[in-house]
Amino acid sequence: MPTDTFRDTSALVFGASGFLGRPLVRRLAQSGARVHAVSRRAGPGRDQDGVMWARCDASDAGQVDALFEAVRPRLVYNLTSDSRGGREIELIPDSLRNDLIAAVNIMLAACRHRSGLLITTGSLEEPVGDAGDAVPSSPYAAAKWAGATYARMMAALYDLPVTILRPFMTYGPGQKPFKLVPSVLEGLIEGRPIPLSSGHRLVDWVFLDDVVDAFVRAAEAPPAGTVPIDIGSGALLSIRDFLSIAAELTGGADLLRFGALQDRPMEIEKAAITDPADRLLGWRASTAPDQGLAATIMEIRATRRLGRPASP
Repeated sequence: MPTDTFRDTSALVFGASGFLGRPLVRRLAQSGARVHAVSRRAGPGRDQDGVMWARCDASDAGQVDALFEAVRPRLVYNLTSDSRGGREIELIPDSLRNDLIAAVNIMLAACRHRSGLLITTGSLEEPVGDAGDAVPSSPYAAAKWAGATYARMMAALYDLPVTILRPFMTYGPGQKPFKLVPSVLEGLIEGRPIPLSSGHRLVDWVFLDDVVDAFVRAAEAPPAGTVPIDIGSGALLSIRDFLSIAAELTGGADLLRFGALQDRPMEIEKAAITDPADRLLGWRASTAPDQGLAATIMEIRATRRLGRPASP
């Protein structure tokens, strides 16, 4: 339901065409914000929700600075990311550019223009342990870890009003087709065998709608500064058990071929620490896996019936 929570607040959202970005900009617009949505792919113009779209490559500092100068935002979201968790060395340049340089450019512009609260996005893939001992498990993990480090440093040294949100394994309607959950759900709906790894990895799963709610609540709360906030359920469920729920919902339990692929090395298994999100944002995950998967399956089936293209 529309509200006046952000009435006349100028919001600038980088990475707005992505999985999290699109539902977030809708929520902000419905809450009264004047939303300026930014993507490397989107063409300029106003959409049906009243959101103004602009094309910008956030790895280009000049483009970022020009947007801040034009919009003069009071609220900024950094959702831009390459979001590929592979281990291949070829992924390093893109991840460096799109996950780290882009994030630092946005932080610097927010400092220079004194734009108000910046909400930036960490990752559950960030390594655990002391800085001297922790080893990132992928180019993406290294870049997100470094980006969160810059955010904490700029909060401490330059008074950047920032909140770092660290979503855990997010799933839901509109996710990129190559990601685990949508690719498996497509196979189950089509009735084809799906080769998978062992599925033994333990994961903290969190539904997209809950994550969007956390990002909205973060804009209503004071900056958290150097304290990253985990956005997850706090519970662990193996990939095997999670996908088995999906198979039961689609009647395709015999299609899951666990063990057909090798497990990836250095997979992180950790649950969200939920107290900071509860205390600072008044937020807790509320969607059970069977509910979230049922909603995602429904959306995929509806998309296929209507012949709509897959989300970008």
